[in-house]
Amino acid sequence: MNMASLPDIRLDDRNWEELRDELVRRIPVHSEAWTDHNPSDPGIVLLELFAYLGENLLYRMNRAPEKARREFLNLLNIPLQTAALAKALVRFELPKGQDAPVNLPFGGSAPRTLVSAGKIEFQVSDELTVLPLETRAYVKQPVAEPASEIVGAEGMDFLLQDHYAAAGKSAPSMSSHGYYQSVPLPEVESGILPPVTAIAATLDRTLWIALLAPQPLIKGFEDGTLLSRMQQLRLAIAGKSLSIGVRVDDALCGAEDHRACPEPGSEADRLPLDWHIGTGRFNPADQPLVENIVYQRLTVVSDQTEGLTRSGVVRLQLPPAQPGGVTQFNDWAGLLDPDLLGVGELPPRLEQADDQARVLTWIRVRRPGEDAPQPRLHHLAGNTVAVEQAVTAAGELLGYGSGQTAQQVQVSKSPLLADTLLLQLREAGQWENWQQTESLTLSLPDDRHYELDLNSGVIRFGDGIHGRIPRPGEAMRCLSYRYGGGVAGNVPAEAINKVRAEGSASSLKCSNTFAASGGADGETIPDAIDRIPRWMRHRERAVAAEDFVELAQNTPGVDIGRVHVLPRHKPHERIDQVPGVVTLVIVPAYDPLHPDEPVPDQMMLRRVCEELEFRRLVTTELYVTPPQYVPLWVSVAFEIEAGYGFETVRRWIELAVRQYLAPLPPYGPAGEGWPFGRAVSAADVEAAVLKVEGVRLVAEVLLEGDEIDATGEVTTRNGKIRLHPWQLPVLRGVQVAAAEKAEPIEREEPAAGGDPDQFPVPVEREEC
Repeated sequence: MNMASLPDIRLDDRNWEELRDELVRRIPVHSEAWTDHNPSDPGIVLLELFAYLGENLLYRMNRAPEKARREFLNLLNIPLQTAALAKALVRFELPKGQDAPVNLPFGGSAPRTLVSAGKIEFQVSDELTVLPLETRAYVKQPVAEPASEIVGAEGMDFLLQDHYAAAGKSAPSMSSHGYYQSVPLPEVESGILPPVTAIAATLDRTLWIALLAPQPLIKGFEDGTLLSRMQQLRLAIAGKSLSIGVRVDDALCGAEDHRACPEPGSEADRLPLDWHIGTGRFNPADQPLVENIVYQRLTVVSDQTEGLTRSGVVRLQLPPAQPGGVTQFNDWAGLLDPDLLGVGELPPRLEQADDQARVLTWIRVRRPGEDAPQPRLHHLAGNTVAVEQAVTAAGELLGYGSGQTAQQVQVSKSPLLADTLLLQLREAGQWENWQQTESLTLSLPDDRHYELDLNSGVIRFGDGIHGRIPRPGEAMRCLSYRYGGGVAGNVPAEAINKVRAEGSASSLKCSNTFAASGGADGETIPDAIDRIPRWMRHRERAVAAEDFVELAQNTPGVDIGRVHVLPRHKPHERIDQVPGVVTLVIVPAYDPLHPDEPVPDQMMLRRVCEELEFRRLVTTELYVTPPQYVPLWVSVAFEIEAGYGFETVRRWIELAVRQYLAPLPPYGPAGEGWPFGRAVSAADVEAAVLKVEGVRLVAEVLLEGDEIDATGEVTTRNGKIRLHPWQLPVLRGVQVAAAEKAEPIEREEPAAGGDPDQFPVPVEREEC
């Protein structure tokens, strides 16, 4: 049932001019002799003064409905939505020439490190140890040419035969060689997201991370002293924590990407991921073959990426040094023929000799299991930590108790972050902690409770019946709290460039490779008042279909265009009438890659799940899924009105048909997007074309489409295309002709690549 919103009530809508005219009209009733009504008359001046005062009084009276709505908001205990924090990944660098790691403290009594973009301040959200190294990620990209066309393939085969013959073994046959090129992840330019690197398309389905010595730290060292210098740097990072920031590809969903929301309180399933570090050793040690390479498993301290499935930071514990200055990690350069580097299980060969000489060690990242989905990455960088637009405020003296009911005090900074304020009152010479509560209604007379408005920072105490009253003279203080948030925190790339810290951390450099995101201003009172009818309908609980739609559309951090509910429908099997199952079909408000068929990405589906997780019934099995688009092709023949150009009308017709079949409002037959599951017929297209200016009549309409049934089988139909409740049409082609017969439909279908069992062999790039 649709519920109309309350009208904007005005108890009295008269203005100053209307009040003045009404007073002037009443003059003859009370004084017939008063005939001079000019503005210069003293009596008229007094009437205008009273009209002015009356208008101000009416203005205040007309605010009574707004005041009533605000009080109703308070009675319902509906708090204003607080500001959202902007977040970013920030990379730190040591000063030029410094080889001693710097630790940024986090947790306990240690102050969080501040970084800033102008006046906008951010704080680190985790511990970070800035190490004297650089990170660079590589993959082994397969080469498509046959071995006969690859320069040096035969020479490598002879080299491998000699290599294995020295150990009394046979080399892998040349037919098993998988040739590759070492390709780094693309560089980031001006904060623009670089192309994605799909690990599934690599030769060995492995991500390789090179830990490189910074060039200034090894400058001036020759061959003999360079090895010693490299070992010094390895000892400097041994036993330390390495933080790697990763920007993954929140891939757009396909028609079969159905996300099952986890049960309330349960942890999401994490895909396993193996992290290993190169040791520079062989097993057995007396057989230094490329197949006897030894890697050591790394300890994952924390993983915000959940197995490289979302952007975040991975913290790895590097192996500690052993007695005698021996590290448990190293590189194989110098232990093998240089031409064998990159062969077999060895890390990729670096084409630049200077880069190869700077390698401290390699980290190998691999997803176990042949059928497991492989990571898709945009960017990777070491010495990275997540920051958020929040600041920890120092302690404040808030005032003294007055002994009055409902006393209010206010902190100096706002908006506050939830659960960060620690409030104390000095009672009988002792500081006592007070507890924040959502509402004082349930508090007992002696409960040390208070209410907190996060947006304004106002603290409200009890009235002696619901919550204790601060006694006269009792000092109030807050030991600490955190504040921040707002759209101002969405700063562009490279804007975060200042470190505000003490000690050795003050000399660090920092930068955010990508723009910060997620910041949003707090809710205003008019917005909250408009939210009351929606809140009254669903009460933050997802029960009816309308509840799911409204709650999903209000998911913070994502822009959702449409939500369609499929009750009792299980998307994996396309089975209906399954008790307790609810499926939501999510259509984003905008998709720059596919504007005609917008599909959500994995992050959007994940956030919708998180928003609904604690609002659904315990017995509800919830799925969120993208829509399935059914491709259509249209050919139209029409007769043009006199005085119109064909090219102009043709563009209008194509636009009209696309808007009529569009999935998002304000388009579609009723301005709400094309209805889910509604069949598309040639008559629908004809109706859209007839509304176009310059069209006298429609001679013929040809419609062709690919019906997709519940099993995924595709059938080509003409004239009328049936859709299932989870499907929407997408127009792939429109042909328009000013003729009696429509042109035959011409389809333009979209165009339709490593084998981990192959023996990797590097190939040098040819440069002209």
